[in-house]
Amino acid sequence: MLESHSMLRPQESPPSCAPRLGVIALLMFLVFSVLVSRLWRLQVREGENLRSLSENNRLRLKRTPPLRGVVYDRQGQVLVDNRPSFNVVLVPEDSPDVKATLRALSDYLADNTLLKGELLPHNPRRPSYEGVVLAKDVTWSTLVAVESHQLDIPGVTVEISTKRQYSLDGLAAHLLGYVGEVNSQEMALFPGYRMGDLIGKIGIEKKWEADLRGQGGGQQIEVDATGKRLQVLGEVEARAGKSLMLTLDRDLQQKVEAAFEGKEGALVVLDVHTGEVLAMASHPVFDPNLFARGIKTEEWNSLSEDPLHPLNNRAIQGQYPPGSTFKVILAAAALEKGLITPATRFSCSGGLPFGNHVFHCWKKGGHGSLDLQQAIALVKKSITDFPVQFGNFRD
Repeated sequence: MLESHSMLRPQESPPSCAPRLGVIALLMFLVFSVLVSRLWRLQVREGENLRSLSENNRLRLKRTPPLRGVVYDRQGQVLVDNRPSFNVVLVPEDSPDVKATLRALSDYLADNTLLKGELLPHNPRRPSYEGVVLAKDVTWSTLVAVESHQLDIPGVTVEISTKRQYSLDGLAAHLLGYVGEVNSQEMALFPGYRMGDLIGKIGIEKKWEADLRGQGGGQQIEVDATGKRLQVLGEVEARAGKSLMLTLDRDLQQKVEAAFEGKEGALVVLDVHTGEVLAMASHPVFDPNLFARGIKTEEWNSLSEDPLHPLNNRAIQGQYPPGSTFKVILAAAALEKGLITPATRFSCSGGLPFGNHVFHCWKKGGHGSLDLQQAIALVKKSITDFPVQFGNFRD
């Protein structure tokens, strides 16, 4: 009976788990609330911005500069052309440590590059993920060194571009002119240009800039995490500039400039029937290739401080008295008006007083009494006796 009574005794109830379950539920609710809040922030509030950043890291737009037009002479001989050039470019956003990358890169760059120190050239207008040119027109050995050490210099690539190529002897340099990087003043005057673009500075290159330049294009490229190009997804091809054929005769231009060797002066050869310019020379000359590749400070100082002013085009910028050559124009005008006849005689005493100044004849003592034909004949004699001789110019 006692055992039976013991079996029928009510059992003690276990402790309640409700408080613990409530705490766990509250913690889980808070965790999920934080996750949902974070997801909402990433997907809704910042989704568009993050999506744009992600696409910019994976897909990039690369500008393709146009090929500048070629300049020919009247016979179709090339006067100005283009040549390939290689530039070392760094995308700062692809480099985890820009200074370390620059230090490593300096070991592979030759002395003729533009990289100085460990600081990038500052350009506040540079868009994100646009490359910064560190070295222009590098040598083949530098190109191989940079390409073979890509793992040591993240964010650094080699890009192909073109350089303007002029005659090494500066043939018709003043007439043809040269190109250089566009500056801020030129960008304000000519919309569509960006920093680093080339523009004609003087001469034919500047006068026909709109036709020679062409139209740029672009590529949509896919890159990896280090900025290395994987593939081209889309492309708008650049349109080359128009070619230009001048009235200039290259062979004649070479002969004219060869006659100026060791002398200073200017000469223009015209076709008397059409007025076309066959040759235009100004001496001394300069090498326009210096400007095309990026002129150095010491090179610019040498040209600008030269007492002979090689940058000046004496043919169109110099001011010289016409001398006896103007006699022909005065004689033609006087004959047309009937003021003189071919038999009219003039007396040359060696000088003509005008006001407080006496204009002297090139011949001391003068030429005496001359008729019109004799006076004009002296014009040719004065030209052929004193200036530089140009081949069969006497004939």
